[in-house]
Amino acid sequence: MADYIMLRKGRNMLSAMMHFVLNISLAVISTALTVVSGSWIFGVMLVLLSKWRVVAVRPRYWWLNIKANLVDFIVGIALVMLVYLSGGDGLTVWQIVFTAIYAFWLTVIKPGSSTISTEVQAMFAIFFGNYALTLLASSIDPITSVLVGMIIGYGASRHVLVQNDDRDFTFSTFIFALLSAELTWILYHWSIVYSLNLGDKAFVIPQQPLLISLAFFVFARGYKSAARHDGKIRIDDLLMPAIFSALLMIVMVFFYSEANFNI
Repeated sequence: MADYIMLRKGRNMLSAMMHFVLNISLAVISTALTVVSGSWIFGVMLVLLSKWRVVAVRPRYWWLNIKANLVDFIVGIALVMLVYLSGGDGLTVWQIVFTAIYAFWLTVIKPGSSTISTEVQAMFAIFFGNYALTLLASSIDPITSVLVGMIIGYGASRHVLVQNDDRDFTFSTFIFALLSAELTWILYHWSIVYSLNLGDKAFVIPQQPLLISLAFFVFARGYKSAARHDGKIRIDDLLMPAIFSALLMIVMVFFYSEANFNI
C-alpha cells in the first residue's frame, strides 16, 4: 500500500511538472512565432489550439465551454497581440516582459479557484484585454472596438458572478458588458496614454484599461453586496471602493494625462 501511495505521488508530481513545462513552453513559443514571423496570426493560432479541449466534447457543450474559458482566451490573445505590438528589430525588452506575464498567468494566476483568484483572473482579462484593444484602436473601426470591449466586459463579469450562489446572473453580466462598451466608445475618441521607457523601446499604458478595471472593481463590490443582502446594495460595502476609484480616476484624468483627441 505504501508503495502504491508513493507511486501515485510520483506520478502526480511528474504530471504537475509536465503541465508547468508545457505552460511555459506555450508562452515562449507563442512569442517566438510572433517575433520570427513578424505577425500575430501564428501566436494567436497557437493560443487557440492550446484550448482544444473546449471542443473535445459534444457540440451542444461548445458554447458553454467557450463562455467558461473566455477569460483565458482574452488574456492569451491580448498578451500575444501586445508582444506583436511591442516588436522591433529582434527581441525587445517589452516582448520579454509580456511573455513573462503570460507565463505567470498560465502557471500561477489561471490555476487558482478561490473567490480572490477568480477576481484576479477577471482583472487580468479586463486590464490586458483593454490594453491590447486600445493600442489596436487606430487600426480597427469603432464598432469593432466597442463589440470587443463588450465581449471583454461580459467574459470578465461572468467569470466572477458565476462563482456566487445566485444563478440568475445573466442580466448583471450584460449590464457590465454594456458599461464596458460605453466606456470603450468614449475612450476610443479620447485616448489618454502614459509613456514608459524600458530598454531601447518606449511603450505606452493607456488609461482605458485602468479606468475600466476600476469600474469593474466597483461593479463587483456592488454585486457582492447585493448577493449577500437579498438584492440590496449596502452603502457601507460600496462607499469606500467607489470613493477610492473615483478619486483615482480624477487624479489620472486631470493631473496625469497626455490626451490624443480623435473626434
